[in-house]
Amino acid sequence: MDRISELSEDILQRILSLLSQEDAVRTSVLSKSWREIWCTRPNLDLSDTNFKQEFISTVDKTLQRYCDQRICLEKFQLSMSLYYSHSELKPVWFLEKWIRALTNMGVKEFRLSIYSKRIQRRRRRSIKVPAVVFEAESLQDLHAEGFTLDQTSIGRNILSKHLKKLHLEKVNIEDKIFEKIITSCPLIETMSLDSCNKLRNIKAYNLRHLREFSFSASFDETECSIEIYPPSLETIHITRGIISFQKGAEFRNLKTIFLSEVQFSLCSSCRFPSLTELDILYCDVLEEPMEESNLFIDAPNIDSFVYYGSLIPSISFSTTSREWSSTLYLVFSDDPSLWLLKLSTLLESLSRSEISLRISPYRVNAEDIFQDNHDLVQYIKDENKAAVMVDKLILLGNLSYFSALSNGLFSICRPRTIGDVNYTNSESALKNLMQGEGGNQDELRQLWLPDLEEVNLEIYDNNRYEWDPTSLSDLPDYEEGKRISTRFSLKWRQNL
Repeated sequence: MDRISELSEDILQRILSLLSQEDAVRTSVLSKSWREIWCTRPNLDLSDTNFKQEFISTVDKTLQRYCDQRICLEKFQLSMSLYYSHSELKPVWFLEKWIRALTNMGVKEFRLSIYSKRIQRRRRRSIKVPAVVFEAESLQDLHAEGFTLDQTSIGRNILSKHLKKLHLEKVNIEDKIFEKIITSCPLIETMSLDSCNKLRNIKAYNLRHLREFSFSASFDETECSIEIYPPSLETIHITRGIISFQKGAEFRNLKTIFLSEVQFSLCSSCRFPSLTELDILYCDVLEEPMEESNLFIDAPNIDSFVYYGSLIPSISFSTTSREWSSTLYLVFSDDPSLWLLKLSTLLESLSRSEISLRISPYRVNAEDIFQDNHDLVQYIKDENKAAVMVDKLILLGNLSYFSALSNGLFSICRPRTIGDVNYTNSESALKNLMQGEGGNQDELRQLWLPDLEEVNLEIYDNNRYEWDPTSLSDLPDYEEGKRISTRFSLKWRQNL
């Protein structure tokens, strides 16, 4: 006996409200009593990817049923694509009709995702977001892609004062329109702006509830200046732009900063008491190159620092964290005369962290690497500083430079492991590591060789995802196209 089907309609609706829209629709085949229950549950999630050609008719009938039966609709999610041809834009009368119906029904939570799709790419004209969208007071989540947002789109007044999430992608929007939206919607918690045209200045001063901010500019866009200081911020994710952190700004809740190809400035008076993750990828500090700036990060609870770039930055941390990691991915493409000196200073500033150092040489002639190391040798002797312990050293690319580069690196740091080395290069790399050098390399080599106690070869086991000890004689025979990874495990004197 089907006891569930005998439950009241209110209870069945509540049961279905816990399911996804797709699973809720499937229950219509269970029995007659279940046939239309999904159409009256308190939360609806309708997408044209599920209903395809009959989508407009399905939404019309569903909303009409709610109106006729005076059923309470608490949450409504609508996802659809609006297509238009080269000759004329497809009308959006049905969207206006639905939103007005939702307003009359008093929907508490309304989420809208609309995508503008061109049938013929040559046509540059795009659909404007209907003004009725911003007239929906219950709108809490808006995702718009491929539209134009202008004065006609927002009308005279913006009533969506309960908007919490705003995601604009490939949207044409000017600064004054954007400013009016965020001024009228102070409750926004999550904001994502992806490849939006015409935006030049973003100033979010009144968004006191903003927790997540994401911005990404396309490669061909003019740089956008970003000023954003809400103390509620927890995450900042910016790709290609200009951002400034206001002097004296308080970021007590900021946990994650991700900056890629960004120009930025950090004032020493800015504190980040909650910051745990900082990623800086190919960025420049405003007004001066990254390697010439003295960047100080006051982040007592930092867990992870990641830096990618061809320039070696001058950066230091004020932290009380006992365990934190630093990942440095350096593209070696410049004059190496001062390269190791700068790297030595950087490693020293990060010496309290677990350091992973990746180096990829780019257009560097192996014969020109560190031909004259007099400055480096003199610096090490004068400073009399202990070499920094590095957990992982990864050398990428052609290993013809291995001997010269490792000789210089071991003078300023002590790697526990060196990888990822293709097993076909293991023998030559091991010989270069253990055999002496001639000429001006000998003086540099004597700075680290007495401290090296043991070198072991390890091979990666793809089945167990572990590194196992091995020897040159035990390495598998060469097979074209097959890559087997090996690394060296180094043991240094304990008093380092």
